[in-house]
Amino acid sequence: MAKKKKHDEEIFKDDNDIEEETVADNQETEEIKEPEETKNEEIEQLNNKLIRLQADFLNYKARTEKEKISTYSNAVSDFILDLLPVVDNLERALSADDSKGSSFKEGVQMVYDQFVGILNKKGLKEIEALHQPFDHNVHYGVGFEDNDEYADGIIIDVLQRGYTVNDKCIRPSMVRICKR
Repeated sequence: MAKKKKHDEEIFKDDNDIEEETVADNQETEEIKEPEETKNEEIEQLNNKLIRLQADFLNYKARTEKEKISTYSNAVSDFILDLLPVVDNLERALSADDSKGSSFKEGVQMVYDQFVGILNKKGLKEIEALHQPFDHNVHYGVGFEDNDEYADGIIIDVLQRGYTVNDKCIRPSMVRICKR
């Protein structure tokens, strides 16, 4: 019987050892899980941060591209606006008296056509004004005139041509308007 009691004690001891080992293993597993969970959370946070940074960069890239296009467009518009008095003077030279000979006028016409052609390639368009209804967005009214031929509010004379560059008005047409 002593042998059996000794054997039972050994089994009980072995069971206790197994339980202690199981508890120790569970604690180690929990200790392993905690850093693993922490690492997963850190990975998730870093992924979210990366996604936000990528979105910010794409927004920055799009914004700078828009600014670049806008800056270029404004520079072209400003440059063309500075050249419009030259166009006006060439038009005046063409409409002046032809006393100097036709070859001079032909030369001025060639220069004018070439110059306006280059400006048109850069987006310059003349605003249609004559016999059109007055539009305060693209026309600048400088006077009224009684005229029975046209309806009220129709442009009857263009004093200075107006222009747009890429659908943006850079100089309104100076016009006289019919008023009954």
